[in-house]
Amino acid sequence: MPIVTAAPLAEAAIADPDYADAYSVDVPPGATTDPAAWTRAIFGRNAFPERAVSDTEHLTGKAMPMLDFVASVRVVDGRVTLTTLVRYRNPLGRLYFTIVGIGHRRLVPRMMARAERRMRHAD
Repeated sequence: MPIVTAAPLAEAAIADPDYADAYSVDVPPGATTDPAAWTRAIFGRNAFPERAVSDTEHLTGKAMPMLDFVASVRVVDGRVTLTTLVRYRNPLGRLYFTIVGIGHRRLVPRMMARAERRMRHAD
């Protein structure tokens, strides 16, 4: 069953993901709507290599021997949405993300809230 993410660059990179999630925050008044700037605010120095970019979406990601993943930051209609798509390459990838996913689901909402605070106070 296809997962609709409303992140076109992410969907083009991983058309049939094994895992998908999305977290959103509002763009603060006066804050930039540049998705690359939001990627930097969310990930800081830990940003993954850029894979693609459009006016509304910035895609980063990494191909690993056990899995492929992309992180899409999309800014549309006053909302910033971070979408993660993962495709397992083998059983080790499934096991790896089962463990990593626990932290991922707790950490990403905090990262989004922190980025929203940063952008709110950016000059």
